[in-house]
Amino acid sequence: MSFDGMFTHSMVNELNQNLTGGRIAKIQQPFANELILTIRSNRKNQQLLLSAHPSYARVQITKQPFENPAKPATFVMSLRKYITSAIVQGFHQLNNDRIVMIELSAKNELGDIHEYTLITEIMSRHSNIFLISKETGKIIDLIKRVSPENNSFRGLLPNDDYKLPPKQDKINPFTASQSDFSNLESAGDIRQKFEGIGIDTSDEMFENLDSLQEFIKNYENPNPNAARSIKNNKLGFFPTLFSKTTKDPVSYENLSDLLDNYYLDRARVDRIEQQTKSITHRLSIILKKDKSKVKKLNKQLKQTKIMDEYNLYGELLTTYMSKIERGSKSITLTNYYNNEEVKIKLNPEYSPSDNAQSYYKKYRKLQNSIPHIKEQLEITTNEINYLESVLASLEYVDIEDVDGIIEELIESGYIKKKRKNGRKKRKKTVGEKFMTTNGIEMVVGKNNIENDKLTMKLAQKNHYWLHVKDIPGSHVILKDSDPDENSIVEAAQIAAYYSKARDSNKVPVDYVQVRNIRKPNGAKPGFVIFEGQKTILVDPDRKLVGKLKEG
Repeated sequence: MSFDGMFTHSMVNELNQNLTGGRIAKIQQPFANELILTIRSNRKNQQLLLSAHPSYARVQITKQPFENPAKPATFVMSLRKYITSAIVQGFHQLNNDRIVMIELSAKNELGDIHEYTLITEIMSRHSNIFLISKETGKIIDLIKRVSPENNSFRGLLPNDDYKLPPKQDKINPFTASQSDFSNLESAGDIRQKFEGIGIDTSDEMFENLDSLQEFIKNYENPNPNAARSIKNNKLGFFPTLFSKTTKDPVSYENLSDLLDNYYLDRARVDRIEQQTKSITHRLSIILKKDKSKVKKLNKQLKQTKIMDEYNLYGELLTTYMSKIERGSKSITLTNYYNNEEVKIKLNPEYSPSDNAQSYYKKYRKLQNSIPHIKEQLEITTNEINYLESVLASLEYVDIEDVDGIIEELIESGYIKKKRKNGRKKRKKTVGEKFMTTNGIEMVVGKNNIENDKLTMKLAQKNHYWLHVKDIPGSHVILKDSDPDENSIVEAAQIAAYYSKARDSNKVPVDYVQVRNIRKPNGAKPGFVIFEGQKTILVDPDRKLVGKLKEG
Protein backbone atom coordinates (compact mmCIF):
# COMPACT_ATOMS: atom_id res chain seq x y z
CA MET A 1 0.00 0.00 0.00
CA SER A 2 1.10 3.57 -0.62
CA PHE A 3 1.06 6.31 2.01
CA ASP A 4 -2.29 7.58 0.73
CA GLY A 5 -4.69 10.11 2.25
CA MET A 6 -6.48 7.43 4.29
CA PHE A 7 -3.23 6.27 5.88
CA THR A 8 -2.28 9.91 6.45
CA HIS A 9 -5.55 10.41 8.37
CA SER A 10 -4.72 7.64 10.82
CA MET A 11 -1.10 8.73 11.14
CA VAL A 12 -2.08 12.33 11.99
CA ASN A 13 -4.27 10.98 14.79
CA GLU A 14 -1.34 8.92 16.11
CA LEU A 15 1.01 11.91 15.99
CA ASN A 16 -1.47 14.13 17.82
CA GLN A 17 -1.83 11.53 20.59
CA ASN A 18 1.93 11.21 21.08
CA LEU A 19 3.51 14.58 20.25
CA THR A 20 1.04 17.43 20.67
CA GLY A 21 2.23 19.72 23.47
CA GLY A 22 5.83 18.54 23.11
CA ARG A 23 8.88 20.74 22.65
CA ILE A 24 11.35 20.47 19.77
CA ALA A 25 14.68 19.62 21.40
CA LYS A 26 16.80 18.80 18.37
CA ILE A 27 16.64 19.23 14.59
CA GLN A 28 18.65 17.07 12.18
CA GLN A 29 18.79 16.52 8.44
CA PRO A 30 20.71 13.24 8.16
CA PHE A 31 19.95 12.85 4.44
CA ALA A 32 19.09 15.16 1.58
CA ASN A 33 15.33 14.50 1.64
CA GLU A 34 14.76 13.60 5.29
CA LEU A 35 14.31 15.60 8.45
CA ILE A 36 14.39 14.37 12.05
CA LEU A 37 12.78 16.41 14.85
CA THR A 38 13.53 15.16 18.35
CA ILE A 39 10.45 16.15 20.36
CA ARG A 40 10.33 16.01 24.15
CA SER A 41 6.82 14.84 24.98
CA ASN A 42 5.30 12.87 27.85
CA ARG A 43 8.67 12.90 29.65
CA LYS A 44 10.55 11.18 26.85
CA ASN A 45 12.30 12.07 23.62
CA GLN A 46 10.70 10.84 20.41
CA GLN A 47 12.03 11.19 16.88
CA LEU A 48 9.63 12.54 14.27
CA LEU A 49 10.68 11.65 10.72
CA LEU A 50 9.53 13.92 7.89
CA SER A 51 10.52 12.48 4.52
CA ALA A 52 10.28 14.09 1.09
CA HIS A 53 11.95 11.12 -0.58
CA PRO A 54 10.60 10.53 -4.12
CA SER A 55 9.81 6.87 -3.32
CA TYR A 56 9.52 6.72 0.48
CA ALA A 57 7.88 10.04 1.39
CA ARG A 58 6.08 9.79 4.73
CA VAL A 59 5.59 11.22 8.23
CA GLN A 60 6.08 8.99 11.27
CA ILE A 61 7.70 8.53 14.66
CA THR A 62 10.85 6.47 14.22
CA LYS A 63 13.10 4.50 16.56
CA GLN A 64 15.89 4.10 14.02
CA PRO A 65 19.24 5.74 14.90
CA PHE A 66 20.54 8.62 12.79
CA GLU A 67 23.91 10.38 12.73
CA ASN A 68 24.22 14.10 12.19
CA PRO A 69 26.24 15.13 9.11
CA ALA A 70 29.41 17.09 9.88
CA LYS A 71 28.16 20.03 7.82
CA PRO A 72 24.48 20.95 8.35
CA ALA A 73 22.36 21.73 5.28
CA THR A 74 20.93 25.20 4.66
CA PHE A 75 17.38 24.03 5.38
CA VAL A 76 18.20 22.57 8.78
CA MET A 77 20.07 25.76 9.71
CA SER A 78 16.92 27.77 8.92
CA LEU A 79 14.79 25.45 11.04
CA ARG A 80 17.21 25.65 13.96
CA LYS A 81 17.07 29.43 13.79
CA TYR A 82 13.29 29.67 13.89
CA ILE A 83 11.80 26.62 15.62
CA THR A 84 14.37 25.22 18.05
CA SER A 85 12.51 24.83 21.38
CA ALA A 86 9.18 25.45 19.60
CA ILE A 87 6.02 23.97 21.13
CA VAL A 88 4.04 21.55 18.96
CA GLN A 89 0.47 22.90 18.98
CA GLY A 90 -0.90 20.04 16.90
CA PHE A 91 -0.97 18.11 13.63
CA HIS A 92 -3.66 18.30 11.00
CA GLN A 93 -4.27 16.99 7.52
CA LEU A 94 -5.50 19.10 4.63
CA ASN A 95 -8.90 17.48 3.91
CA ASN A 96 -7.96 13.90 2.98
CA ASP A 97 -4.93 14.87 0.96
CA ARG A 98 -1.37 13.73 1.68
CA ILE A 99 -0.45 17.05 3.23
CA VAL A 100 0.48 17.12 6.92
CA MET A 101 0.71 20.44 8.73
CA ILE A 102 2.44 20.85 12.09
CA GLU A 103 1.44 24.00 13.98
CA LEU A 104 4.32 25.45 16.02
CA SER A 105 4.83 28.38 18.35
CA ALA A 106 8.32 29.62 19.20
CA LYS A 107 10.00 32.52 20.95
CA ASN A 108 12.61 34.65 19.21
CA GLU A 109 15.72 36.17 20.83
CA LEU A 110 13.62 38.97 22.35
CA GLY A 111 11.09 36.58 23.86
CA ASP A 112 8.34 37.40 21.36
CA ILE A 113 6.15 34.46 20.33
CA HIS A 114 5.80 33.69 16.63
CA GLU A 115 3.63 31.09 14.91
CA TYR A 116 4.90 28.77 12.20
CA THR A 117 3.59 25.87 10.15
CA LEU A 118 5.88 23.01 9.12
CA ILE A 119 4.25 21.38 6.09
CA THR A 120 5.08 18.01 4.53
CA GLU A 121 3.62 17.40 1.08
CA ILE A 122 3.72 13.70 0.19
CA MET A 123 3.60 13.70 -3.61
CA SER A 124 6.09 11.14 -4.97
CA ARG A 125 8.91 12.96 -6.78
CA HIS A 126 7.26 16.32 -6.05
CA SER A 127 7.30 15.73 -2.27
CA ASN A 128 8.58 18.65 -0.24
CA ILE A 129 8.87 20.08 3.28
CA PHE A 130 8.19 23.77 3.99
CA LEU A 131 8.59 26.10 6.96
CA ILE A 132 5.90 28.79 6.67
CA SER A 133 5.47 31.96 8.67
CA LYS A 134 1.80 32.13 9.76
CA GLU A 135 2.05 35.90 10.11
CA THR A 136 3.12 36.58 6.52
CA GLY A 137 2.08 33.36 4.74
CA LYS A 138 5.52 33.26 3.13
CA ILE A 139 7.95 30.38 2.76
CA ILE A 140 10.87 30.82 5.16
CA ASP A 141 12.68 27.84 3.66
CA LEU A 142 12.02 24.46 2.06
CA ILE A 143 13.95 21.22 1.68
CA LYS A 144 13.75 21.21 -2.16
CA ARG A 145 14.11 24.54 -3.88
CA VAL A 146 12.62 24.70 -7.39
CA SER A 147 13.26 27.52 -9.84
CA PRO A 148 10.27 29.29 -11.52
CA GLU A 149 11.34 27.81 -14.88
CA ASN A 150 10.57 24.32 -13.54
CA ASN A 151 7.31 25.20 -11.77
CA SER A 152 5.01 27.82 -13.20
CA PHE A 153 2.05 27.05 -10.90
CA ARG A 154 3.54 28.31 -7.62
CA GLY A 155 6.74 29.70 -6.18
CA LEU A 156 9.01 27.16 -4.49
CA LEU A 157 11.76 29.42 -3.18
CA PRO A 158 12.30 31.23 0.15
CA ASN A 159 10.20 34.41 0.50
CA ASP A 160 7.62 33.18 -2.02
CA ASP A 161 4.00 33.16 -0.86
CA TYR A 162 3.05 29.61 0.11
CA LYS A 163 0.38 28.32 -2.23
CA LEU A 164 -1.29 24.92 -1.84
CA PRO A 165 -0.87 22.36 -4.64
CA PRO A 166 -3.67 22.22 -7.24
CA LYS A 167 -6.92 21.22 -5.54
CA GLN A 168 -8.77 18.11 -6.65
CA ASP A 169 -12.51 18.39 -6.90
CA LYS A 170 -13.20 15.26 -4.88
CA ILE A 171 -15.10 14.32 -1.73
CA ASN A 172 -13.43 13.77 1.62
CA PRO A 173 -14.57 10.23 2.57
CA PHE A 174 -14.45 11.07 6.30
CA THR A 175 -17.08 13.79 5.88
CA ALA A 176 -19.10 12.13 3.10
CA SER A 177 -22.81 11.42 3.46
CA GLN A 178 -24.53 8.08 2.90
CA SER A 179 -25.72 9.18 -0.54
CA ASP A 180 -22.13 9.92 -1.60
CA PHE A 181 -21.39 6.20 -1.43
CA SER A 182 -24.07 5.23 -3.97
CA ASN A 183 -23.63 4.36 -7.66
CA LEU A 184 -20.08 3.04 -7.28
CA GLU A 185 -19.51 0.39 -9.94
CA SER A 186 -15.75 -0.16 -9.71
CA ALA A 187 -12.68 0.55 -7.61
CA GLY A 188 -11.81 3.18 -10.20
CA ASP A 189 -15.08 4.98 -9.46
CA ILE A 190 -14.07 5.19 -5.78
CA ARG A 191 -10.70 6.78 -6.65
CA GLN A 192 -12.36 9.19 -9.05
CA LYS A 193 -15.01 10.33 -6.58
CA PHE A 194 -13.16 10.40 -3.25
CA GLU A 195 -10.01 12.24 -2.23
CA GLY A 196 -6.83 10.52 -1.05
CA ILE A 197 -7.68 6.94 -2.05
CA GLY A 198 -4.83 4.68 -3.17
CA ILE A 199 -5.26 1.67 -5.46
CA ASP A 200 -5.03 -0.92 -2.66
CA THR A 201 -7.49 1.05 -0.55
CA SER A 202 -10.01 1.41 -3.37
CA ASP A 203 -9.81 -2.34 -4.11
CA GLU A 204 -10.63 -3.16 -0.48
CA MET A 205 -13.37 -0.53 -0.31
CA PHE A 206 -14.99 -1.94 -3.44
CA GLU A 207 -15.11 -5.35 -1.72
CA ASN A 208 -16.91 -3.66 1.20
CA LEU A 209 -19.47 -1.58 -0.71
CA ASP A 210 -22.28 -2.63 1.61
CA SER A 211 -20.48 -1.30 4.68
CA LEU A 212 -18.22 1.48 3.42
CA GLN A 213 -18.95 3.89 6.24
CA GLU A 214 -18.15 1.20 8.82
CA PHE A 215 -14.94 0.41 6.95
CA ILE A 216 -13.90 4.08 7.01
CA LYS A 217 -14.60 4.28 10.75
CA ASN A 218 -11.91 1.64 11.30
CA TYR A 219 -9.32 4.29 10.42
CA GLU A 220 -10.13 6.07 13.69
CA ASN A 221 -9.01 2.99 15.65
CA PRO A 222 -6.25 1.48 13.51
CA ASN A 223 -5.11 -2.12 13.47
CA PRO A 224 -1.67 -1.66 11.87
CA ASN A 225 -0.46 -4.63 9.89
CA ALA A 226 1.82 -5.73 7.08
CA ALA A 227 0.23 -8.19 4.66
CA ARG A 228 0.60 -9.61 1.17
CA SER A 229 -1.73 -8.77 -1.68
CA ILE A 230 -3.87 -11.69 -2.81
CA LYS A 231 -3.62 -10.31 -6.35
CA ASN A 232 0.19 -10.10 -6.77
CA ASN A 233 1.66 -11.36 -3.46
CA LYS A 234 3.45 -8.04 -2.86
CA LEU A 235 4.02 -6.99 0.73
CA GLY A 236 2.26 -3.81 1.81
CA PHE A 237 1.49 -1.84 4.96
CA PHE A 238 -2.08 -1.13 6.10
CA PRO A 239 -3.64 0.96 8.89
CA THR A 240 -6.53 -1.48 9.29
CA LEU A 241 -7.23 -5.06 8.29
CA PHE A 242 -7.86 -5.49 4.56
CA SER A 243 -9.51 -8.89 4.94
CA LYS A 244 -10.84 -9.14 1.37
CA THR A 245 -7.72 -8.25 -0.63
CA THR A 246 -4.73 -9.27 1.53
CA LYS A 247 -3.44 -12.39 3.28
CA ASP A 248 -1.05 -13.40 6.08
CA PRO A 249 -1.28 -10.15 8.09
CA VAL A 250 1.36 -9.42 10.74
CA SER A 251 0.18 -6.95 13.40
CA TYR A 252 2.15 -4.07 14.90
CA GLU A 253 1.60 -2.00 18.00
CA ASN A 254 1.26 1.28 16.10
CA LEU A 255 1.54 2.79 12.64
CA SER A 256 5.05 4.14 13.22
CA ASP A 257 6.44 0.74 14.25
CA LEU A 258 4.79 -0.72 11.16
CA LEU A 259 6.55 1.80 8.89
CA ASP A 260 9.88 1.41 10.70
CA ASN A 261 9.79 -2.30 9.98
CA TYR A 262 8.45 -1.98 6.42
CA TYR A 263 10.98 0.65 5.34
CA LEU A 264 13.92 -0.69 7.35
CA ASP A 265 15.75 -2.36 4.46
CA ARG A 266 14.32 -0.21 1.67
CA ALA A 267 15.31 3.09 3.25
CA ARG A 268 18.63 1.68 4.55
CA VAL A 269 19.76 0.57 1.09
CA ASP A 270 18.66 3.88 -0.43
CA ARG A 271 20.55 5.90 2.21
CA ILE A 272 23.67 3.81 1.71
CA GLU A 273 23.39 4.36 -2.05
CA GLN A 274 23.22 8.12 -1.45
CA GLN A 275 26.43 8.02 0.60
CA THR A 276 28.37 5.63 -1.65
CA LYS A 277 27.13 6.48 -5.13
CA SER A 278 30.52 7.70 -6.41
CA ILE A 279 32.32 4.77 -4.79
CA THR A 280 30.02 2.09 -6.20
CA HIS A 281 30.26 3.76 -9.61
CA ARG A 282 34.05 3.53 -9.48
CA LEU A 283 34.02 -0.09 -8.30
CA SER A 284 31.49 -1.00 -11.00
CA ILE A 285 33.81 0.43 -13.68
CA ILE A 286 36.75 -1.59 -12.32
CA LEU A 287 34.55 -4.68 -12.11
CA LYS A 288 33.45 -4.27 -15.73
CA LYS A 289 37.09 -3.95 -16.90
CA ASP A 290 38.09 -7.00 -14.85
CA LYS A 291 35.32 -9.15 -16.33
CA SER A 292 36.34 -8.05 -19.83
CA LYS A 293 39.96 -8.90 -18.99
CA VAL A 294 38.98 -12.38 -17.78
CA LYS A 295 37.23 -13.03 -21.10
CA LYS A 296 40.36 -12.01 -23.02
CA LEU A 297 42.62 -14.10 -20.79
CA ASN A 298 40.39 -17.15 -21.21
CA LYS A 299 40.46 -16.59 -24.96
CA GLN A 300 44.27 -16.42 -24.88
CA LEU A 301 44.41 -19.56 -22.74
CA LYS A 302 42.18 -21.34 -25.24
CA GLN A 303 44.54 -20.33 -28.03
CA THR A 304 47.45 -22.05 -26.28
CA LYS A 305 45.79 -25.39 -27.03
CA ILE A 306 47.25 -25.18 -30.58
CA MET A 307 50.72 -24.90 -29.03
CA ASP A 308 51.43 -28.63 -29.44
CA GLU A 309 50.43 -28.39 -33.11
CA TYR A 310 53.10 -25.74 -33.71
CA ASN A 311 55.72 -27.97 -32.04
CA LEU A 312 54.64 -30.90 -34.23
CA TYR A 313 54.81 -28.76 -37.39
CA GLY A 314 58.35 -27.70 -36.47
CA GLU A 315 59.36 -31.31 -35.90
CA LEU A 316 57.88 -32.53 -39.19
CA LEU A 317 59.39 -29.68 -41.21
CA THR A 318 62.79 -30.39 -39.65
CA THR A 319 62.50 -34.16 -40.33
CA TYR A 320 61.32 -33.76 -43.94
CA MET A 321 63.42 -30.71 -44.75
CA SER A 322 64.65 -32.18 -48.04
CA LYS A 323 61.11 -32.58 -49.36
CA ILE A 324 60.25 -28.89 -48.98
CA GLU A 325 60.59 -26.75 -52.08
CA ARG A 326 61.53 -23.13 -51.44
CA GLY A 327 58.65 -20.76 -52.30
CA SER A 328 55.92 -23.31 -51.46
CA LYS A 329 52.83 -22.02 -49.67
CA SER A 330 52.06 -25.37 -48.02
CA ILE A 331 53.13 -28.98 -47.81
CA THR A 332 51.42 -32.23 -46.79
CA LEU A 333 53.54 -34.53 -44.63
CA THR A 334 52.99 -37.81 -42.80
CA ASN A 335 52.71 -37.49 -39.03
CA TYR A 336 54.89 -40.39 -37.89
CA TYR A 337 53.14 -40.47 -34.49
CA ASN A 338 49.81 -41.65 -35.95
CA ASN A 339 50.54 -42.09 -39.69
CA GLU A 340 47.98 -39.41 -40.61
CA GLU A 341 48.54 -36.80 -43.30
CA VAL A 342 49.09 -33.23 -42.03
CA LYS A 343 48.85 -30.14 -44.20
CA ILE A 344 51.19 -27.37 -43.00
CA LYS A 345 51.08 -23.75 -44.18
CA LEU A 346 54.41 -22.24 -45.23
CA ASN A 347 55.71 -18.73 -45.76
CA PRO A 348 56.95 -18.76 -49.37
CA GLU A 349 59.49 -16.03 -48.56
CA TYR A 350 61.12 -18.20 -45.86
CA SER A 351 63.60 -21.01 -46.37
CA PRO A 352 62.51 -24.51 -45.23
CA SER A 353 64.66 -24.11 -42.11
CA ASP A 354 63.16 -20.68 -41.33
CA ASN A 355 59.64 -22.09 -41.67
CA ALA A 356 60.47 -24.82 -39.13
CA GLN A 357 62.04 -22.28 -36.74
CA SER A 358 59.00 -20.02 -37.13
CA TYR A 359 56.73 -22.78 -35.80
CA TYR A 360 59.15 -23.55 -32.96
CA LYS A 361 59.16 -19.84 -32.06
CA LYS A 362 55.33 -19.72 -31.96
CA TYR A 363 55.38 -22.85 -29.78
CA ARG A 364 57.84 -21.35 -27.27
CA LYS A 365 55.96 -18.03 -27.17
CA LEU A 366 52.68 -19.73 -26.30
CA GLN A 367 54.40 -22.06 -23.85
CA ASN A 368 56.00 -19.12 -22.02
CA SER A 369 52.73 -17.18 -21.96
CA ILE A 370 50.73 -19.84 -20.09
CA PRO A 371 52.10 -19.17 -16.57
CA HIS A 372 51.57 -15.41 -17.02
CA ILE A 373 48.02 -15.88 -18.34
CA LYS A 374 47.12 -18.21 -15.47
CA GLU A 375 48.64 -15.83 -12.92
CA GLN A 376 46.74 -12.85 -14.32
CA LEU A 377 43.57 -14.92 -14.50
CA GLU A 378 43.86 -15.83 -10.82
CA ILE A 379 44.64 -12.23 -9.76
CA THR A 380 41.79 -10.76 -11.79
CA THR A 381 39.28 -13.43 -10.71
CA ASN A 382 40.19 -12.81 -7.05
CA GLU A 383 39.68 -9.07 -7.56
CA ILE A 384 36.26 -9.69 -9.14
CA ASN A 385 35.23 -11.86 -6.19
CA TYR A 386 36.49 -9.22 -3.76
CA LEU A 387 34.73 -6.28 -5.46
CA GLU A 388 31.50 -8.25 -5.74
CA SER A 389 31.71 -9.03 -2.02
CA VAL A 390 32.17 -5.33 -1.19
CA LEU A 391 29.26 -4.27 -3.40
CA ALA A 392 27.13 -7.06 -1.94
CA SER A 393 27.97 -5.98 1.62
CA LEU A 394 26.42 -2.58 0.90
CA GLU A 395 23.11 -4.41 0.47
CA TYR A 396 23.07 -5.87 3.98
CA VAL A 397 25.20 -3.72 6.30
CA ASP A 398 23.70 -0.98 8.48
CA ILE A 399 24.20 2.69 7.64
CA GLU A 400 26.68 3.14 10.50
CA ASP A 401 28.91 0.40 9.02
CA VAL A 402 29.53 2.26 5.75
CA ASP A 403 32.53 4.14 7.20
CA GLY A 404 34.27 0.83 7.87
CA ILE A 405 33.77 -0.28 4.25
CA ILE A 406 35.12 3.06 3.00
CA GLU A 407 38.20 2.65 5.23
CA GLU A 408 38.66 -0.86 3.85
CA LEU A 409 38.60 0.44 0.27
CA ILE A 410 41.10 3.17 1.18
CA GLU A 411 43.46 0.59 2.71
CA SER A 412 43.05 -1.62 -0.34
CA GLY A 413 43.90 1.30 -2.64
CA TYR A 414 40.59 1.49 -4.50
CA ILE A 415 39.70 5.00 -3.36
CA LYS A 416 41.79 7.90 -2.11
CA LYS A 417 41.62 9.20 1.43
CA LYS A 418 40.13 12.66 1.65
CA ARG A 419 42.27 15.28 3.32
CA LYS A 420 39.43 16.44 5.51
CA ASN A 421 36.81 13.98 6.61
CA GLY A 422 34.12 15.55 8.77
CA ARG A 423 32.67 12.22 9.81
CA LYS A 424 32.80 11.42 13.46
CA LYS A 425 35.42 8.78 14.21
CA ARG A 426 33.88 5.58 15.35
CA LYS A 427 35.16 3.61 18.27
CA LYS A 428 37.73 1.10 17.04
CA THR A 429 35.89 -2.06 17.95
CA VAL A 430 36.06 -5.06 15.67
CA GLY A 431 32.75 -6.62 14.77
CA GLU A 432 29.33 -6.50 16.39
CA LYS A 433 28.49 -8.67 19.39
CA PHE A 434 25.51 -10.97 19.83
CA MET A 435 24.56 -13.59 22.41
CA THR A 436 22.87 -16.92 21.70
CA THR A 437 19.82 -17.93 23.69
CA ASN A 438 22.05 -20.29 25.67
CA GLY A 439 24.55 -17.58 26.54
CA ILE A 440 27.36 -18.11 24.01
CA GLU A 441 28.93 -14.91 22.65
CA MET A 442 29.04 -14.33 18.89
CA VAL A 443 30.91 -11.66 16.91
CA VAL A 444 29.99 -10.59 13.37
CA GLY A 445 32.37 -8.81 10.97
CA LYS A 446 30.80 -5.88 9.11
CA ASN A 447 33.46 -5.52 6.39
CA ASN A 448 36.26 -7.63 4.94
CA ILE A 449 39.01 -6.13 7.11
CA GLU A 450 36.95 -6.88 10.21
CA ASN A 451 36.32 -10.38 8.87
CA ASP A 452 40.09 -10.95 8.56
CA LYS A 453 40.85 -9.63 12.04
CA LEU A 454 38.09 -11.65 13.66
CA THR A 455 38.92 -14.93 11.96
CA MET A 456 42.70 -14.82 11.65
CA LYS A 457 43.77 -12.81 14.74
CA LEU A 458 41.11 -12.55 17.45
CA ALA A 459 39.30 -15.89 17.30
CA GLN A 460 40.72 -18.84 19.23
CA LYS A 461 41.54 -21.99 17.27
CA ASN A 462 38.79 -23.99 18.98
CA HIS A 463 36.08 -21.37 18.32
CA TYR A 464 33.61 -21.99 15.50
CA TRP A 465 33.52 -19.98 12.27
CA LEU A 466 30.37 -19.62 10.15
CA HIS A 467 29.75 -18.18 6.68
CA VAL A 468 27.07 -18.54 4.01
CA LYS A 469 28.08 -21.07 1.38
CA ASP A 470 29.44 -19.57 -1.88
CA ILE A 471 27.70 -16.22 -1.29
CA PRO A 472 29.19 -12.88 -0.08
CA GLY A 473 28.55 -12.34 3.62
CA SER A 474 29.98 -11.63 7.04
CA HIS A 475 32.26 -13.92 9.03
CA VAL A 476 30.61 -15.04 12.27
CA ILE A 477 32.65 -16.33 15.21
CA LEU A 478 30.87 -18.50 17.79
CA LYS A 479 33.05 -18.31 20.90
CA ASP A 480 32.79 -21.87 22.11
CA SER A 481 34.73 -25.09 21.52
CA ASP A 482 31.67 -27.36 21.77
CA PRO A 483 28.53 -25.31 21.08
CA ASP A 484 25.09 -26.85 21.44
CA GLU A 485 22.99 -27.46 18.33
CA ASN A 486 20.61 -24.56 19.01
CA SER A 487 23.51 -22.08 19.28
CA ILE A 488 24.92 -23.31 15.96
CA VAL A 489 21.51 -22.79 14.33
CA GLU A 490 21.21 -19.27 15.77
CA ALA A 491 24.77 -18.37 14.69
CA ALA A 492 23.97 -19.70 11.21
CA GLN A 493 20.85 -17.53 11.10
CA ILE A 494 22.99 -14.52 12.01
CA ALA A 495 25.43 -15.42 9.20
CA ALA A 496 22.56 -15.79 6.72
CA TYR A 497 21.02 -12.47 7.79
CA TYR A 498 24.31 -10.58 7.32
CA SER A 499 24.77 -11.84 3.78
CA LYS A 500 23.47 -11.30 0.28
CA ALA A 501 21.02 -14.14 0.97
CA ARG A 502 19.18 -12.13 3.64
CA ASP A 503 15.86 -12.29 1.79
CA SER A 504 16.13 -15.99 0.87
CA ASN A 505 14.92 -19.18 2.54
CA LYS A 506 16.84 -22.37 3.29
CA VAL A 507 20.22 -20.63 3.11
CA PRO A 508 23.22 -23.03 3.29
CA VAL A 509 25.74 -21.95 5.95
CA ASP A 510 29.15 -23.60 6.41
CA TYR A 511 30.58 -23.98 9.91
CA VAL A 512 33.96 -25.27 11.03
CA GLN A 513 36.50 -24.71 13.82
CA VAL A 514 38.86 -21.80 13.23
CA ARG A 515 41.87 -24.18 13.30
CA ASN A 516 40.76 -25.48 9.88
CA ILE A 517 40.82 -22.04 8.24
CA ARG A 518 43.80 -20.41 6.54
CA LYS A 519 44.40 -17.36 4.42
CA PRO A 520 46.47 -17.74 1.23
CA ASN A 521 49.44 -15.40 0.82
CA GLY A 522 48.44 -12.22 -0.99
CA ALA A 523 44.70 -12.97 -0.80
CA LYS A 524 42.25 -10.08 -0.75
CA PRO A 525 40.70 -9.02 2.60
CA GLY A 526 38.01 -11.39 3.79
CA PHE A 527 39.08 -14.32 1.58
CA VAL A 528 39.93 -17.57 3.37
CA ILE A 529 40.01 -21.26 2.51
CA PHE A 530 38.93 -24.07 4.81
CA GLU A 531 38.31 -27.80 4.99
CA GLY A 532 36.32 -30.25 7.06
CA GLN A 533 33.26 -27.99 7.24
CA LYS A 534 29.67 -29.01 7.84
CA THR A 535 26.69 -27.27 6.23
CA ILE A 536 23.34 -26.34 7.76
CA LEU A 537 20.21 -24.89 6.10
CA VAL A 538 18.57 -21.96 7.92
CA ASP A 539 16.07 -19.15 7.33
CA PRO A 540 17.30 -15.59 8.11
CA ASP A 541 15.19 -14.15 10.94
CA ARG A 542 15.25 -10.38 11.58
CA LYS A 543 13.36 -10.64 14.86
CA LEU A 544 15.80 -13.23 16.16
CA VAL A 545 18.73 -11.02 15.14
CA GLY A 546 17.24 -8.12 17.11
CA LYS A 547 16.61 -10.34 20.11
CA LEU A 548 20.13 -11.82 20.16
CA LYS A 549 21.66 -8.39 19.61
CA GLU A 550 19.86 -7.01 22.66
CA GLY A 551 21.08 -9.98 24.68
